[in-house]
Amino acid sequence: MADGVRGIGYDAGVIYEKGFDSNPSFSRDAAQRDFRAIRDDLGCTAVLVMATDPERLATAAGLAAEEGLEVWIQPRPFDRPVTELKTAVRAAAETAERLRTSGAEVGLVVGCELTLSTPGMLPGATFWSRGSLLTMTFPLLPVANWRLRRLLADLVGETRERFAGPVSYGAGDWERPDWSVFDVVGVDRYRDARNEWRFEDDIRAVAERAHAQGKPCYVFEFGSCTYRGAANNASTASGVLRGRTELSVPKKLVRDEQEQADYLTDLLDVFDRTGVHGTFIWGFSEPALITSDEPGRDLDLASYGIVAAHADGTWTPKRAYHAIAERYRGTP
Repeated sequence: MADGVRGIGYDAGVIYEKGFDSNPSFSRDAAQRDFRAIRDDLGCTAVLVMATDPERLATAAGLAAEEGLEVWIQPRPFDRPVTELKTAVRAAAETAERLRTSGAEVGLVVGCELTLSTPGMLPGATFWSRGSLLTMTFPLLPVANWRLRRLLADLVGETRERFAGPVSYGAGDWERPDWSVFDVVGVDRYRDARNEWRFEDDIRAVAERAHAQGKPCYVFEFGSCTYRGAANNASTASGVLRGRTELSVPKKLVRDEQEQADYLTDLLDVFDRTGVHGTFIWGFSEPALITSDEPGRDLDLASYGIVAAHADGTWTPKRAYHAIAERYRGTP
């Protein structure tokens, strides 16, 4: 993998709690359109493709590879037993190897914040509840990280039996993987009001530890939502979503696309200064969170996407989209 990877996360459809599909209208044509925009308009060189369904993940990854993008594949069977996680990782490894042997530049991310996304690692019935309890379950992190390292060792072993390319993991800042078993140190990092004072030093320390092991450091996930004040709660900014069958957001939220754009470009500056080799903005689009002019129904306010999704499957670029294109391509 080349250094200086300019990437973005692509949501091909993750099933969260209550059967919520983050990309309910996924299609080959729409994905191909998106990957071409990612390559040609944004100037990205790579995508992190994520999905719950192995077939959809394989389809999206293949389409991204056809467009000449470097592809990192991340299976996301959230809130499923470890046995299903291992099955999903095996399938993703086989997909990655098929793409690699066909000439694509491809890597595999074996999981995302597994202490939260996998049951039994920490208390809580779902991914969201385990995340919300994290400040209270902090004393349990040593045990959770011991479980995590055992699980990751198994997943990497399964992967290397099937895939000859680079392997990484998307670690939350509370997680302590054994990076010796990976080719790339991979982290998810959000700057917010809680950690802003130490964020740059923390990133520099992660990158320096990776370099000391002779490994590149990638940030696989960072971003913020599109309402005023979201950057202060970046990792949990989407928590403003309300409802189960019919989602809504507080009517008092004020759209602020510039805040989102500034947040992303500021963090790209931080990552440049601290020696990070590759970055993946979260994310391109959150298709289930459609925009609306109706107060309380503009779900795009709670989206990390740099495009605003519409009910008909189309999208509109936000200010962050243009800011990233200007940075990566030098084109306003």
